[in-house]
Amino acid sequence: MGLSSAPADMGVLALERLLEGPQSWHGLPMALAQQWPAAPAGEIIFALIAAAQAIEGHFLEGGPAHEAAVQGYRLAAVLGLDLYALQVVGISAPRGQDLLDWWETEAGH
Repeated sequence: MGLSSAPADMGVLALERLLEGPQSWHGLPMALAQQWPAAPAGEIIFALIAAAQAIEGHFLEGGPAHEAAVQGYRLAAVLGLDLYALQVVGISAPRGQDLLDWWETEAGH
């Protein structure tokens, strides 16, 4: 059995959305969780970091794409906080759907 292409596909979507600019950054974690609800939450964080690293590796620091890399790291960090919160409430291996449910619950407060 071969490996799933979800991590690579997730990274491509993250990279595309980061490079589209600020209008695409806000909903990126949710878009990833919606597209891959069964994916481990850590895999979504990994996709954001991998996309940010790819941007850093291909574009000059201080150039217009640099902010996209910084934003990718920021989104991964915030998502890490949500991952931790889910673990605190007893979800030991959160998935994309757990993040979506968490965000819906948090939006209601």
